[in-house]
Amino acid sequence: MHKTAALCCALAIFITGCGGGSGATTATSDNSASTSTGGSSSSGGTLSNASAGCGTSAQFSDGKYSLVSDGVTREFWVSVPSTYSKSHPYPVVVGLHWRGGQASDVYNGGSWASSKAFYGLKELYGDTAIFVAPDGLDNGWANSNNQDIHFMRAMVAKIQQGLCIDNSHIYATGFSFGGMMSNAIGCEMGDTFRAVAPMSGSLWSGCADSSKRVAAIFLHSKIDAVVDYKYGEEARDKYLARNSCTTTTRAIGTNGCMEYQGCQAQYPVVWCGYDGGGHWPPAFAAQEIKTFFDRF
Repeated sequence: MHKTAALCCALAIFITGCGGGSGATTATSDNSASTSTGGSSSSGGTLSNASAGCGTSAQFSDGKYSLVSDGVTREFWVSVPSTYSKSHPYPVVVGLHWRGGQASDVYNGGSWASSKAFYGLKELYGDTAIFVAPDGLDNGWANSNNQDIHFMRAMVAKIQQGLCIDNSHIYATGFSFGGMMSNAIGCEMGDTFRAVAPMSGSLWSGCADSSKRVAAIFLHSKIDAVVDYKYGEEARDKYLARNSCTTTTRAIGTNGCMEYQGCQAQYPVVWCGYDGGGHWPPAFAAQEIKTFFDRF
């Protein structure tokens, strides 16, 4: 879809209610794996952070899978490195689609909001990370009654059981409604996720209280006509308070990003508020996000 046309469509989408706030899960697959669930840098993690799936046969390969969460069948796509090793803990990047999009748009790329797979991150990581693209309900992430958070927990638990991952390096990013869901994950799932990177997001998918923190980098155009700049700032300010940051900043990188000072150790907050663009991810998004994730 052309960006202008997509922008016009998007102007009408955020009228529906958004949530934030339990469920048993059973998984099936469109590929060879079928399982059941309960509840370092890009070079790979240490064995002390290895998931239960390390040392066992992989239960996932490239493709689409499903599980049942809160009584609803939910789908997600998985991309596994071609050189995958069951003895090597991999970081995981969860890519969340925008309103009206779907997981396959993020997984395959070639769309107006994600021209390359996983917003360009898969190309940068190559075979050094596992990627997961979940599908939202009704092509969005309203997170009513926290059902999308429940889904995220179930999905990550299945990946931990079925692949060798580094439990200390699980990340989330997304654009627009996907950015909002990234914020909801960061607010509530610091026990699972290490860092989030919302693009053109807000708090409209919820932001539950939690004592667990995450590191965060935000990207938002100053002239976004769909999710106003102030809503991105509101989300940023929530993280600044949670991570005990000061209002003092220093410039990092070459794209106008600012890192806040005084944040709790290992939980930085970076704000990339940029001129130009609009309601779509900036060309520099993948590089800034990967550089940030690689710090942990």
